[in-house]
Amino acid sequence: MIARLALIGMLSMPGVAVAKPGTPGPAYFSGSYERIGRSGQAALLNDIVTIVPDGQGVVIAACTGPVLAMSFGPAFEVTNLMTGSSAGIVVECLFHNNGYNRPILTCKAADGAAFTLWPMAAGARSSCAG
Repeated sequence: MIARLALIGMLSMPGVAVAKPGTPGPAYFSGSYERIGRSGQAALLNDIVTIVPDGQGVVIAACTGPVLAMSFGPAFEVTNLMTGSSAGIVVECLFHNNGYNRPILTCKAADGAAFTLWPMAAGARSSCAG
């Protein structure tokens, strides 16, 4: 009973939400991705971003611009949701996987940005330099 109360206390503490049971952890998302979509300023997006684990969440970084810090949740019933913010703009991403068990993220931001992150193919350009 004491262990259960301690667990409930930990889960109710504010902070970064952890991956839900049956959901992959942050390391699953590591890698380079093509970002295809539109920005909040109605410009097209077609660039490369990297995702790296950061504690119980991930950080999504493009070659330019602010980073996007994401964590799992907060909707308990939606197990494939990550939420975060970039430069004060709220972003939500739903994730699933392709046939090769690599993550695909579909994201929408409060400023109107909407984009999909596709994992880079092996050997494809995966850095800002080239």
